[in-house]
Amino acid sequence: MSHESGKQGSPQSAAQAEAEREAVHPDALFSEVDACPTLLNISRVTKRLAPQRDDLARVGLKVACVSSFTFDPLKPALELQGLRAGMGIHSYISPYGQYEQELINPSAGLADFRPDVVLVTIRLQDVCRPIYDEFNGMTEDDAKRVLDDWINRLSAALQTYRERASAYILMQNYDLPAVSATGITSRGQLYAQADAIEWANKQLARLAESIDNLYVMDYDGLVARMGRRRWSDPRTEFYARIPIANDHYWPLTGFYIRHLRPLYGLSKKAIVLDADNTLWGGVVGDAGPNGIELGNDFPGNAYVAFQKRILDLHHRGIILAIASKNEPGSVESVLQNHPDMVLRPEHFATTQINWNPKPDNLRQIAEDLNLGLDAFVFMDDSPVECEMMRTALPQVLTIPLPKDPAAYPDIIESLDCFDQWTISAEDRKRGELYKAEAGRREFQRQTVDLPTFYRHLEMQMTLFIDCVAHVARASQMTNRTNQFNMNTIRCSEDDIRKFMAATDHEVITLALRDRFGDNGVVGLAVVRRREEAWTLHLFLMSCRVLGRTVEQTVVRWIKKRAQRAGVKQLTAEFVPTSKNKPFAGFYRECGFNLAGPSSDIQRWECELEGAETDAPDWMAIDIGHPDRQTGT
Repeated sequence: MSHESGKQGSPQSAAQAEAEREAVHPDALFSEVDACPTLLNISRVTKRLAPQRDDLARVGLKVACVSSFTFDPLKPALELQGLRAGMGIHSYISPYGQYEQELINPSAGLADFRPDVVLVTIRLQDVCRPIYDEFNGMTEDDAKRVLDDWINRLSAALQTYRERASAYILMQNYDLPAVSATGITSRGQLYAQADAIEWANKQLARLAESIDNLYVMDYDGLVARMGRRRWSDPRTEFYARIPIANDHYWPLTGFYIRHLRPLYGLSKKAIVLDADNTLWGGVVGDAGPNGIELGNDFPGNAYVAFQKRILDLHHRGIILAIASKNEPGSVESVLQNHPDMVLRPEHFATTQINWNPKPDNLRQIAEDLNLGLDAFVFMDDSPVECEMMRTALPQVLTIPLPKDPAAYPDIIESLDCFDQWTISAEDRKRGELYKAEAGRREFQRQTVDLPTFYRHLEMQMTLFIDCVAHVARASQMTNRTNQFNMNTIRCSEDDIRKFMAATDHEVITLALRDRFGDNGVVGLAVVRRREEAWTLHLFLMSCRVLGRTVEQTVVRWIKKRAQRAGVKQLTAEFVPTSKNKPFAGFYRECGFNLAGPSSDIQRWECELEGAETDAPDWMAIDIGHPDRQTGT
């Protein structure tokens, strides 16, 4: 459009201009709220994103909140933070102060709502007021009596709710006051106010151990980070029972969503980094390996600190990769030889060092690692590269780095997209596993045909039945696996243990080794057993081993196991999602016939008489002992 035609203000040009103004990437809008988290901004961005809501919401979720304070003003921020994480949240806020009644009463609004998740946002100040306001006038026995009474009431309410509902329960712990009741002598006393609150928090941890699918969130840590004195607004607390200052609604609701992400497979798995002015200061192609800024003095020490934060992510199981526009060999030389590098070649699963567009390189990285694009975070110091990535690959979370490298480490610490409720030994070696996967794919490209490739891999599958040592890993896989996940049911560790304990179910986990190394525990099947038919209720596989006939071999093995038990039919359940669409025909390829959907669930059937049950000749199968620690 020319400048002159824009001046004329025709209806078409005005509409086009309005559309261009509206066509802002969601990440940019969320960043605006981060910078200025006012209620007005939250409302404005919510309206701007309304047309994209269905596209952004990968998971629909019913979230209820039972609270000891007025929670309603936080609802818009909670739903917008949910949308940012890929959740389309439909929320229910219980009436003010009705937390016990809502949990106990089967006719309350909470029961009618039937949530997927219940947020229990109860402050100790609201339910045990003397601990905060009258502590100096209480004896230790008085304080323990007040706290004991509350913990017993809370436990009874939660147990009652759990008896009739299986929703996840996320409960915030109790925060210390901004000013100790006894001033500077607090920690010198035999029984201080902080001791009382710490005891109450320990009781919450014990509740989480005794009640299925109950998790405790460190609300006290959040308040401490944000500043205890600034956290509350006495005006809104006294006038409307809203203790949280409104400029903290955004970080508080982000804190809640952060704890929901890993329960629904929405945590990110990999981070792709630029090199020049990201991992070090300067351009290695201009300054040379010895001329880049990296070391003990500023700004080199800021880059070292940044690398240490990245390395910590690596040790938590986050996969690292590099996409850099540079001459091949230049970046590798720095990684290998620079004395102040924290990150070394072995920490990166794959690298793309060339002059290709970075979106193309990230696509290649995703292919090499066999991960979906929405599993990635991309970081670069160049606003142009970041805008190109956002435009070309909106599924990728793109984070522009600021001009000042001193701010880089805090960027990593502020990320809320990599969390998991548990970190397993498998996670700690995930980078190594994916580096080996990249090697397998390169080997495949050099092999003449797939059977030859499979045989040269020298695959050894080990199958375990009800292996308690794999409980944490099995739960984690249900929450992290989205692509080859036939039912997409998210399970806690308690859920997995219940399957193992049930006489009519068995939990099968599988580990895989090959010539490139140990893949660890990469698959899970939960089989429901009946006299005439077994049902493959849950079946999922890590994306890093897909396409090697592992998944088909497991189904054949389960068929043979069912045959030997005298079972006539094996059925399988498949729930279509946007992520597992590529595998919609998997059961047909395995010899099943579609029996028809039951509500949203497809039921596939396979008559076992004459069914193919032999493993391919390139796959060796071993039965593992339940106590063996393979792959954990």
